[in-house]
Amino acid sequence: MQARLEPVKSRVRQLAAALLLLAWPCLLAPGCGGPATTGCPESSLGLAGFGTSGISLELFQALPADQQAMRRERAQGFLEQARRSSSPTTRLTLLDRAVAQDPGLAEGWLDLADLLRWVAEDAQTESALDSAAKAIAAGDDASVAEILTWRLSLLRAWYHYDRGEWRKSLRWARTIYDSAPGNAEARVIMGLLEARLGNAGRARGIAGDILRADEFATEPTWIKACLEISRGLDREAFSFVSGLLPRGNHVAECWRDMARIAERLGEWSYAGKWYRESLASLPLAETGCLGQAIHAPLAPGPRAAAMPVWLGLHSAYVTGSLSSYTALALEKFEASAPGPDRDLWAGAVVNSAGICVRLDLDAAWARRAKGLVFAATGNNRLALQDLRRASADLIALGSPDARVEAELGHQLILEEGYDEALRHLRRAVNMDPARAQAWSDLGLVLVRSGDNAGALQALSRAIDLDPDLAAAWYNRGLLSMHLGDLNAASVDLAEAARLAPDNQDIARLLQRIEEKLQGPAPPVLFK
Repeated sequence: MQARLEPVKSRVRQLAAALLLLAWPCLLAPGCGGPATTGCPESSLGLAGFGTSGISLELFQALPADQQAMRRERAQGFLEQARRSSSPTTRLTLLDRAVAQDPGLAEGWLDLADLLRWVAEDAQTESALDSAAKAIAAGDDASVAEILTWRLSLLRAWYHYDRGEWRKSLRWARTIYDSAPGNAEARVIMGLLEARLGNAGRARGIAGDILRADEFATEPTWIKACLEISRGLDREAFSFVSGLLPRGNHVAECWRDMARIAERLGEWSYAGKWYRESLASLPLAETGCLGQAIHAPLAPGPRAAAMPVWLGLHSAYVTGSLSSYTALALEKFEASAPGPDRDLWAGAVVNSAGICVRLDLDAAWARRAKGLVFAATGNNRLALQDLRRASADLIALGSPDARVEAELGHQLILEEGYDEALRHLRRAVNMDPARAQAWSDLGLVLVRSGDNAGALQALSRAIDLDPDLAAAWYNRGLLSMHLGDLNAASVDLAEAARLAPDNQDIARLLQRIEEKLQGPAPPVLFK
């Protein structure tokens, strides 16, 4: 746990520092295709951390009693100050100091997790929750531990709800509901989860219980809408919520769910309005620290489909269109040079695309995004898994994608699945004849299948489209050598060697061909 605890403290300090730079909006004109180019939260990446140094819970417990008491008093002071502050920046800083002074301060970790859930990466929230659990377990007051455990379970339930992990969320919600079925918070999350899982009887029963306790409650309508979503009846779900004005403790989540229903149905004006209501309902007191972008979603669509999305620390998703956020993250990933920024955006794409799949938000295009990132980062197994599914789903939707077909073909070559690769590469070049890499890969597959004429044609097409494609020059030179045309092979391999000067295999092969072209050395005469 120590290995997990210390990075959390370090990242919290970085997150709080990063938030200092997010006090301006990053807004694009509606319908534009990309994110803003200045003032975006990603400019805060890599800032140095700040604040006091923390220690592990184990080291804290080994301190003399007087030092522990002093640190606990300081931690409690920071916690109280954080709870009085409305600024997310200040709260993060103070909570960081609190748990750094006393890593056994479970309330501090819980407050921190509650805040991080809205403004930071999911991994940071989960780490803070884990630290809270450890702190609770180390406490010696059973009655206090029970109350804190309830709060922890509720936070975990909402954390997994945000991620579309219904069964994981249900396990945590049930720990509260089973022990206190009359607890209002437990009823709401349990009702939503039973609905999401399609358990109609239990969902309606809980919704009825909520109404009997409060005839003006809006959560029962939310629960019924979620039940329709689980059945694939988005239009019916929309009819439930179209006139809903949420109230209660989870208004931001309700508005967000409503907006997602509208977005799936193409009700763009409703979706944009409800996403903005979600922003206004965030439990942050101040939202000026968030960055904003308006970006097209993953699936191609009309200009009106561009949706708002709000970004928190290190450009983490806060609220707004998750599909648009994933598209934005993919765009940032592909524009980033190798390094920490690119790694961060890769993680953001994979995480948010996975949630999109679970929530059925542009799921086929989300798999496409994940597959492309996995392919670009060398994770062949996961790339194949997502690209295969994306290919099949997009074809079924009538929207086959040339890039998916080309990348899937390339990944299959790496796995020596040449027959399957051939089908996807032919589809790729038919859909987009300007894809040089796809023509190059097709040429290689055709060589393997024995179609030398087709291979020469494909490789030549690749070279015409991209004269800097070393692999195409090399493979065409190799094919020419096997066909006995050493002069052509020499020309192509020389160009491949120029483009890839560090490749010793090309250099050695070129030397062999040059030796053959020169012929055997003349005999040495005796003198």
